Amino acid sequence: MGVNISEAIASANQSFTKLEQRVATYLSSRPEAVALETSAEIAEKLQVSPMTVSRFFKKLGFTNLNELRADARRDLCGPTSARIGSRFKSFKQASQTRDATQDHAIANAAIRTALDLRETERWQDAVQYVAHSDSVMAVGFQVMQYLANGFAMRLKYLRSNVMFLDGTDGVYAEVFGDDSETKALILIDTFRYGNHGPILAKAARERGFKVILFCDEFCDWGSSLSDVMLPYPNEGHMFLPFPTGIHFGLNLMFQDVVTELGDKARDKVEQVATSQDLFDNFLPE
Repeated sequence: MGVNISEAIASANQSFTKLEQRVATYLSSRPEAVALETSAEIAEKLQVSPMTVSRFFKKLGFTNLNELRADARRDLCGPTSARIGSRFKSFKQASQTRDATQDHAIANAAIRTALDLRETERWQDAVQYVAHSDSVMAVGFQVMQYLANGFAMRLKYLRSNVMFLDGTDGVYAEVFGDDSETKALILIDTFRYGNHGPILAKAARERGFKVILFCDEFCDWGSSLSDVMLPYPNEGHMFLPFPTGIHFGLNLMFQDVVTELGDKARDKVEQVATSQDLFDNFLPE
């Protein structure tokens, strides 16, 4: 692998036009886009012409974009791409060229996406599954485990038969042992996706689960292996990010489940409050 798009941009001798600079800024902050997005997709996202993107790559000395993408994919998905040190180096390089307003813009885009998804029919389907299935399980892969655990802990305040799958044993026995008539599985993961995600999603659906997938926009397996796929903007310009969109989306899902359950949620919360009083969990007011 000889291509590092961030280094190529930084060392480019030719000046870029204003529109080409937009492409340079985007790829400097998200170099993985070279491997994951076509030139047409980059052009549409940045609201420039495909010709602008092609000229940009030619100025960097790349004439065959298919070979460039294949080379970038080998680097991104090869054995060195998982090394934290390599990813940190890429983050440091990107931070030197990133516009200071970009973090704000990406956070706003993530929140807008979460609000837009909330208005869709698939979102309403997910709310129904989470609120009314006989059992609900949640699992997060890699550094997304804390989100699944946090969502499951909160959901237990509203309804019974909620379980967090930690996946420590690597076999997810709870999924295979659940004989509930209706059941839902919430999966949370972001790029680079864990190997267990699609395997578990497929197995769960075969066993009657409704699979709800919270992911980023780079998930290429989710649409075929989930009942509800909820993709949010990737935040790959950050180092091991706390994903704004998924955080907000899970919060909205929880609030809508509260509304959907209504009095049932109120009654469950009162039961929990009784337990809290019994064990004196909180400091005196």
